[in-house]
Amino acid sequence: MTGQPHAIRIDTAGALREIPLGDTSRDQARRVSRALLDAPVVLRRIHRPGGDIVVIGGTNREQHPPNRHATALAHALGGHLDDIRGPAVFAGVTASDRLVSLPEAALTEAWEICGARQAVPTTEHRTTEENDS
Repeated sequence: MTGQPHAIRIDTAGALREIPLGDTSRDQARRVSRALLDAPVVLRRIHRPGGDIVVIGGTNREQHPPNRHATALAHALGGHLDDIRGPAVFAGVTASDRLVSLPEAALTEAWEICGARQAVPTTEHRTTEENDS
């Protein structure tokens, strides 16, 4: 993960995908929202020596099945979330709440939990209007 900051998205099947976050707060909010297909909400901020991490879910997450892979990762990183539902985004975060790339140790932990065989290549989400153009 080089260049602009990246987060990861884990879906309910455990597929992990890297998400380029963009350089501005507006770009970051838009890309996280697209990755979740929902308005984002911070579920937990996990304080770690290598840098804080945020777990982000959708506002309508209760309508989705449990995400056992994201829940396992949150626990492994030191966050106590009982039942993450729907897709989840994990990102590093600064003291001023700016999203940054996930620390390398957390990314390694995510790959171990989700398994490399389930990785999905990094792609930009496109809206229906963009696809129809």
